[in-house]
Amino acid sequence: MAYYWTCPNCGANLDPGEKCDCNTEKTKEEYHHDGNENQD
Repeated sequence: MAYYWTCPNCGANLDPGEKCDCNTEKTKEEYHHDGNENQD
């Protein structure tokens, strides 16, 4: 069974304990879309 959590801001699936970087100044412009960056 895979364990992950979904970022409430961008919808990214992250490992337990991993912090999403969607709120960092460097990557803010990369997440201005519908949040499907991690879907296969």
